[in-house]
Amino acid sequence: MRLLKTLAIVTLSLLVLAAGAFWYLAETFDSDRVKAELSQAVAERYGRALDFDGPLTLSFWPRLALDAQQVRLSARDAPDRLAAQMQRVRVNVGLLPLLSRQVDVQEIRFDGLRLYLTRDVIKTLESLDGLRDAATLKARKVAFNVRRVTVTDGALEIVDPIHGTTLQLSRLTAFVGPVGNNVRGALGVEGAATVVGAAHAAGRFRMTTGFDIDRAGVVSLNAAGLDFTGEAGGYQQVSLAISSGGVVADADGRWQGRELALQMTGKGRAGTSEITADAAAWQWQDGLHLPQAAASFKRDGARGGALAARVANLRPDAEGWQADSLSVEGNLRRDGRSHAVAVQAVPLWRGETAQLQLNGLDASFGWPSADAGPARRLQLTGQLAWQPLAGALDAELAFNDGAHRLAGAVRIAPEQTPPLQFDLHTPQLSLAGYRAELLGLWQAASLPAFAGRVRADRLEVGGVAVESLVLPMASDGQSLRVGPLDGAVATGRVSGSVSHDGAGAGELQAKLTALPIEHWPAAAAALPGLDGALDGDVRLRFDARAHDPWPTATGTAQLVLNGGHWQGMDVLGAWRAQDAALAAAWPAADASPDLSIRRASAAVQLAGGVAQVEALSIRSDWVQLSGAGRVSLADGALALALHAELAEAPKGMRARVFRTLRGKTVPLELAGTLSAPQWRPAAGAAAAVP
Repeated sequence: MRLLKTLAIVTLSLLVLAAGAFWYLAETFDSDRVKAELSQAVAERYGRALDFDGPLTLSFWPRLALDAQQVRLSARDAPDRLAAQMQRVRVNVGLLPLLSRQVDVQEIRFDGLRLYLTRDVIKTLESLDGLRDAATLKARKVAFNVRRVTVTDGALEIVDPIHGTTLQLSRLTAFVGPVGNNVRGALGVEGAATVVGAAHAAGRFRMTTGFDIDRAGVVSLNAAGLDFTGEAGGYQQVSLAISSGGVVADADGRWQGRELALQMTGKGRAGTSEITADAAAWQWQDGLHLPQAAASFKRDGARGGALAARVANLRPDAEGWQADSLSVEGNLRRDGRSHAVAVQAVPLWRGETAQLQLNGLDASFGWPSADAGPARRLQLTGQLAWQPLAGALDAELAFNDGAHRLAGAVRIAPEQTPPLQFDLHTPQLSLAGYRAELLGLWQAASLPAFAGRVRADRLEVGGVAVESLVLPMASDGQSLRVGPLDGAVATGRVSGSVSHDGAGAGELQAKLTALPIEHWPAAAAALPGLDGALDGDVRLRFDARAHDPWPTATGTAQLVLNGGHWQGMDVLGAWRAQDAALAAAWPAADASPDLSIRRASAAVQLAGGVAQVEALSIRSDWVQLSGAGRVSLADGALALALHAELAEAPKGMRARVFRTLRGKTVPLELAGTLSAPQWRPAAGAAAAVP
């Protein structure tokens, strides 16, 4: 009985002593002093400003707890820039474990947590390389265990100014715990996510994972997953799921994982797209290492298709990431037609410049024709260097569609002016097969700004074969200019330029030097039987957006034809028809219906689809024709009034007769069309001829 009484007295004394200690701690707890010491410690150790706008209180029931309200934390070495703020922070600590120098945090609760981060996301990923301290929890003199961390009504904002993207997480609810050595825990986060800037996405997400921390402090993750539903990438409805079978970070800072998989489905107005990717194993140490990885893409709708890609032995090296091979196979569908795609290359990702290189590139794909013609199969070989995040692309490529070849350098750099530049060479190229594409390029309301040139050993355009051609091309996004160009056509040359501005006002300037008409199919078809070397100076303005620009053309042309013949030009027959003195003096046996041409010239004014011919002069072996008139550009109809006179004595004509007829003129009309000209007497001309 005496023993029980003694124990009761001791127990009561301890309770009184504990109550007194609690009362003393509560009465002597100096909130301002504790806040000042915490702020000073954070500033000295982390270079951040910690401010408490609300009270800091200590409570003992039902658990020992430290409670703070309206807490703000600044960015490192930037006290005026906010990094985090909390409406309330509550830390619950087990009291009895403190007696044995153990901190048992039963719960840390953040209400209204707001985090603001600014960083280069790519550099953040690279900073994982070799982080031994991040992978291992160092031993402490005082054991530190956290049973649970809870976040309610949280928000996170990450601004990536380098790539122009902001990630905003809101209405966050999160938990993690327990955290400690030789403890298995779990983490879960869910809320709303919004991405603005260079990319756009908005929706709900959820992330969960289990984790283990062994006695050595090594962290491993298992059964991790991330789900997202909302809108992204131009799709009104997107579902995304990422899962991993397990991740472990060892004491050497090497992260290893297995069974990594991604699946995304997007539904939009143009159709539904599906993307999948998986890697059986991966490793991160000084960069990503994938022994094997595969991805696929599918899309339905009028413009869709299916692609499958594989990469082998993606690994880090001194320059960045490199792989043994990259392959892409599949098809792209457009307007009901399927076009095969195949790409083989050796990729290299340069880390410092964020540049993707495709070496030994061998790609082929179907190219749908812009008109009703059959699709083409194109071949690209060479190498390509691209900065996806900065936008710069440099390529040394060869293009082959089975009939035509182009090779040279192409550069795309959005930060430069113009962003697209090229220098290409072709041994032989015919533009007839790409007429629809070129017409669409010419009539487009807007274009990417570019500048470059095409050098052609032989270029066929409009049936004309131009050799040794240098063809500069440039656009500021709306206007387009081709030229000044220069090339050889048979024994002659052609030079000039053609352009249009943003409003569609076109301009053509061309110089022809000794251009053989018979080597110009369009002229030969319009003027059958006419040959000779043509000199010309043409300056026209026209509506570049018109389906047929000729009726809209206005301008001038100076034309000179040296040498040649015009078959079937029976000028003498027209003379005889009106019983002119010149014809009567001409022996029929010596007359030839063909007109030989020493030199012909004309000044032409174009307007309203009509070519007004002025100062027309045709000098033959023995006759001179001169006059004026008009030619319809729509159908080639001729309406020319000319006068003919003897310029020399024809063979067999006596000198006396020539002196008598010299200076006599015969009025003629040239009617019909360019392809079928008709000489006839001028109306009322017979009576006027002596």
